[in-house]
Amino acid sequence: MAFFTILAIVIIPDTPPVTAAPPKNQHECQTGDRYLFGLQERVDQIDEFPTQINALIDSGSTLSSMDARDIKIRRHTNGSLWVHFKVPITRDKRKLIKMAKPLKRFARVQTHHGTPQKRPVIEANIRLGPVDTRTDFSLTSRSRFKNQILLGTNTLKNLAIIDTSREFLLKNNCQQVSRYP
Repeated sequence: MAFFTILAIVIIPDTPPVTAAPPKNQHECQTGDRYLFGLQERVDQIDEFPTQINALIDSGSTLSSMDARDIKIRRHTNGSLWVHFKVPITRDKRKLIKMAKPLKRFARVQTHHGTPQKRPVIEANIRLGPVDTRTDFSLTSRSRFKNQILLGTNTLKNLAIIDTSREFLLKNNCQQVSRYP
């Protein structure tokens, strides 16, 4: 009986393998059933109103927040409470639209100063690039902040994967979808 020894030499190159770039289509903005959001995204519409404002994507906030001015709560003839307010719809915050929405609830929000604040909460439809979704917003003046809208986990959960190293990932090459919770 003869035994043979086989010696195999494997050469491993120092350069990484070449991979193809992802195609320029709707899958570029998605991972599975979730959309890739950057640190900021453009809000193109609030309800039926076209907008040109940027939203901060903040997974550290539980509730989304919208910049609102002249907030007034009024009781309608049927007894329900409605919130009347103005929303800036341009980045320079000069153009305001009047809105009236049913009061969904009040939320106690912890501010940056450490004091809790009672805020009215409304529900609104928003569109960010290809994503059309309905979500709850607390209303407060965000006039001192760069972004008029902050999207928290109530909006982002089951909708987004966040890449904080990039911005405005939804504005190009994405397909329109509706995502209502």
